[in-house]
Formats: sequence, structure tokens, C-alpha cells
Amino acid sequence: MVEIDGLSLLSRTILTIRNSSCFQHIWVSTDDKKIAMEAEKYGARVHIRPPHYARDESSSIEAVMEFLEVHSKVQNFSLFQCTSVFLRENYIQEAVEKFQTHDCVFAVKRIHYLRWKMVDDKILPVGFNAEARPRRQDWSGDLVEAGMFYFSKRKLAMKGIFQNEKCSVVEIAPEDGLEIDSYRDLTIARSIIKDEL
Repeated sequence: MVEIDGLSLLSRTILTIRNSSCFQHIWVSTDDKKIAMEAEKYGARVHIRPPHYARDESSSIEAVMEFLEVHSKVQNFSLFQCTSVFLRENYIQEAVEKFQTHDCVFAVKRIHYLRWKMVDDKILPVGFNAEARPRRQDWSGDLVEAGMFYFSKRKLAMKGIFQNEKCSVVEIAPEDGLEIDSYRDLTIARSIIKDEL
């Protein structure tokens, strides 16, 4: 199991969620015995995910839908990604507060990239005028989904979606938006966390 500073990615996530004091139960959905043991070690309940929903190509929404079908009393839920190692308690608390008045809440980070797209062999700017390029300090940037967490309702998930137009967002610090998708990401995260200690 991948570790950072002596803790697995899963245990780091469980501990942060628990320390936020926002949840009655923490569940880990898995088909892996080692992950199940690690989850229980840190006080989470384990939902054994059927093999059909535990393949590499299985989506998060499919796994959530399967969980909700088994746990029919659950009306609201939060999905946390263990690969987002800079999850903070205050982000969770802000999301919980906003979720009281919204159908869904998810993490976003602000970026200041000028985006382009190819259309019929032409490169075109997206969302800005190439003849009047915005300066970074004059532009609020774009909000992009960070993938760190999703708070949502059964009624949305059972339609195959996490979000609708009645969502709110928690804007996380750009430096907290690193997701562990490669060994390079893991090396960067380990270095950052080592410096934080």
C-alpha cells in the first residue's frame, strides 16, 4: 500500500475526515482485503464492492450507485478521493455547511491558463479575445473541478450524476489540488509533506 510519511493514502483520508467531526459514519467501498483491513484499522466501516463495480474501468458514480442500492437509508453522501492527499478538515467543514442549502458541493481550484481548441484545423481561443489577452492580475481565472470530494444526494446519484445547477463549491488552495496519479505526483507530494513537518 502506498504511504506518505508512514501513513497510507487511505488512512490519511480517513483520519482527516474523522478529525473534521462532520460525519456519523465513514465507509470504504472496496473489493480488496488489504484495503478493507486498513479501513477497519482506522475506524471506517467496509462495504464489499462486487467485482463488476471494482474494475479499472468502473466509474465512481457506478460504485456510489451500487453502494446506495445496498444502503437504502442513505439519502446524502460524500465521496472522497484518497489520491487527493491535501484534503483539509476546513475544506470538509465548509462543504458540510454549504451542503445544508445546496443539492451538491464539490472541490474546485482556480487556474489562470489561456485555453485553446482545434476547430476544423484552426486553433481558436476559448473564453478570451486573442487580440486583447487578459493579464493574470486582471482576470479572475477559471474554476476547475479538483476531484478531491463530492457531496451529493441519492436523488442525483441514482440518475448517474453527482452535480446539478443547484451546487455550491469549495475553492481549495491551488497547491492543495495535487492528485496522485503517477509516481512523479507521489514524489512531489512526499516532498511537500516532508517540508510541512
